[in-house]
Amino acid sequence: SQQRFYIFTQLIDGVHKCIHKLKFDTAPYLGVKSVHIFWVYELYMHPEGLTAAELASRSMISRSLISREIESLQADGYIEIHETAHGKRKNYNSHITLTESGRALAQSITKEALTVQEGVRAGISDEELAAFYATLEKLYDNIKKVTLEREASEHLTRTQNGASLLHRK
Repeated sequence: SQQRFYIFTQLIDGVHKCIHKLKFDTAPYLGVKSVHIFWVYELYMHPEGLTAAELASRSMISRSLISREIESLQADGYIEIHETAHGKRKNYNSHITLTESGRALAQSITKEALTVQEGVRAGISDEELAAFYATLEKLYDNIKKVTLEREASEHLTRTQNGASLLHRK
C-alpha cells in the first residue's frame, strides 16, 4: 500500500511536470506566458466571460497572480475587462472576455492541445480513458477533502496552542 502511494505520487508528479514543460515550451510559440494558456482556454470555453476570481478558482492559482498577469493579456489585445455594475474596473468581480485576437489565440491553443492529446492517448481505448478520468476525479475529490480536513485541523490546533500560550502569560 505504501508502495502504491509512492508510485501514484511519482506518476502524478511526472504527469504534472510533463504538462508544465509542454505549456512552457508552447507558450513562446503562441506569444504568451505559459500561465496564460489555461486562462485563455477557459475564457474561450465561456464566451460570456469569467471573473478573475472564477479564473483563479478554475486554475487553482492565486487571485493576486491573476490580477498581476491579466493586464499583459489585456495590453496584448487578447482580453477585455468590463466594468462591474458599480462602475468599477479591475477588481476580482469584473467580467473578462476574449477579443477577436483572443479567440484566435484560443483556437491555436485548442489545436495544439488536440495534437498533444492524440499522442498521449495512443493505445488507450475510449472506455479505458473514461474509466481513468472517472477514477482520477474521485482521487482528486478525496485528496482535496483530506487536504481541507488537515488544514482545518492544523488551524484549530494552532488557534488552540495560541490561546493556551496567552493563558499562560
